[in-house]
Amino acid sequence: MKTQKPFNHLKGIIQGISSDGRIARGQYEEMKLWCQAHEGLSKESPFKEFFEEIKSVLGGGTMTSEEIDEMKTILKKYESQLSVSETMESKIQMLQGICYGILADEQINKYEIYVLKKWLEENTTVLGLSPFKEMHAILTDVMEDNQVDIKEEKELKKYFLEILKMEV
Repeated sequence: MKTQKPFNHLKGIIQGISSDGRIARGQYEEMKLWCQAHEGLSKESPFKEFFEEIKSVLGGGTMTSEEIDEMKTILKKYESQLSVSETMESKIQMLQGICYGILADEQINKYEIYVLKKWLEENTTVLGLSPFKEMHAILTDVMEDNQVDIKEEKELKKYFLEILKMEV
């Protein structure tokens, strides 16, 4: 299913973007880039309808928390048609999307780390496997003092970029 990867990436991006409760301009721009990159897939149902609904939410020029909630509802509506969410491949795609969403505003804060760590812990089927296990260990270390310092942020960005390079 050629639409599963972009669907899972978007699902992760939205989770990453919304994890700290703030939506920066750069994050909105990343969402627009996702739309541009996947417009070619929007010719066939059900991706066509899904894509049009997402694109219409983004049409206003900004992105509010209400619009994020609206997109999460759209994702739920189409999930059974566009993704097999329990596969290892889909978990990695989702993780890539989360990392991408967190990186979109070029800052990593403790709220984003908390949400990512929680997501990993909720996905116990993958927690013992690479790259999930290593990422969880890094996130646990970072959260020991409940803050992300500059050194930790650099390490996390480097690690997130490695996750984004993974082929799935």
